[in-house]
Amino acid sequence: MSFLQTVDLLAVMRAILDVSIVAFIFYRVILLLNRTRAVQLLIGVALILLLDIFARFSNLETLSWLITNVSTYLVFGLIVLLQPELRRLIAEIGQMPLFRVFSQDLALPYEPIVEAARLMAQSRTGSIMCILRRDKPEAIIETAVRVEGVVTAELLMTIFHKDTALHDGAVLIEGGRILAASCYLPLSNSTLLKKTHGARHRAGMGISEESDAFVIVTSEETGRISVMMNGDLRTPIKAPDLREIMVQIFEQGKKSLADALEEPSRETR
Repeated sequence: MSFLQTVDLLAVMRAILDVSIVAFIFYRVILLLNRTRAVQLLIGVALILLLDIFARFSNLETLSWLITNVSTYLVFGLIVLLQPELRRLIAEIGQMPLFRVFSQDLALPYEPIVEAARLMAQSRTGSIMCILRRDKPEAIIETAVRVEGVVTAELLMTIFHKDTALHDGAVLIEGGRILAASCYLPLSNSTLLKKTHGARHRAGMGISEESDAFVIVTSEETGRISVMMNGDLRTPIKAPDLREIMVQIFEQGKKSLADALEEPSRETR
C-alpha cells in the first residue's frame, strides 16, 4: 500500500469517526429531550428558524432584522432553560462504560425498599422514594430533614405513616442509607401524567426529569406502585417486578425503564 493510499485510508477513517461521534451525540440528545419541556422549546426554535428562512426568501427585511437581533439572546435563553437537560446529558456521558472504572457504585438493598413499597401500596400509604444515582440534588437536601439512617422497610414505612411529621414529602436514598426525608421536589407538567395523577406523581416525575434518580411512588388513592426515571413513567408495577427493574438499572446498567422491563413485566405497563 502506497503512502498516498495510507493517507486516504486514514482520512476516511477519521471522517467515519467524526460522523459517528456527532451522530451518537445527536442520538443521545434526542433520547434525553424526548417527552420533556425541551421538546416544545426546540419546536419553537425550529419554527423561528423556518420563519427566518421565509423572511429572507421573501425579502421581508424588517422581519429578518428582528429575528437576527433576537436570535443572539435566544441562544443564551435556551442554555438557561435547558440547564437540567444539559446537566443530565453530561452525567450520562460520565456513566458510559469507558468512565465507570473511575467511579464505584454504592450497594443498594433491594429487599427493604421493595417490601416497603409493597406494604405501603397494600395499605394505601402515599410515598415517594427517590433513589439517587450520580446526581445529588444539594438544593433539595439543604431544605430537607437529614436522616442518615440505614435503609429498612420499617424505617421507610414509619417515615411515610400519616401521623408522622416527615410523611409529607419524599425520602432520598443513597446506597444503603436514607439520606434525607421530607424533601420537596419540583413538580412536572409531563404529558405522561394524567389528570388522575396527584402531587406525588408530579413531584416524582419532576425529580426524574431534572436528575438521573430512580423514583418509586405508591398511591394513596389507588394503591398502585409507579416508577419514574429520565422523565419516563410506568404504572402499575407489581412488587416482584419492581426488584427486577432495580436490578436491571443498578446492576446491569440499563439506561431506561423500557430497557429494564423484561417480557414478563411488560403486562404491567
